[in-house]
Amino acid sequence: HDESETLSDIDDEEVDLYIDDEEGKHIKKILWETTYREYLEEQAAKEAAAAANKKAFEAKFGNCSEDILAARELAASSTEAVAKSR
Repeated sequence: HDESETLSDIDDEEVDLYIDDEEGKHIKKILWETTYREYLEEQAAKEAAAAANKKAFEAKFGNCSEDILAARELAASSTEAVAKSR
């Protein structure tokens, strides 16, 4: 029987280092959010812009037929794909 596979050589103090309590999780969350604040703000701005665009699109084309909507979505996605490829 290989005793190294049972983790019996790790003492309780070492295990405690790897297990976070609620306060530890909260501190790590704050540190992560502080470190990556700019990224989080950019993501929030992108999500807000996408939601605003969707709302504007629905308001403008809400009464169009499904075929017209599908054609407009295809045109928009094609334009976006071309822009990304440049």
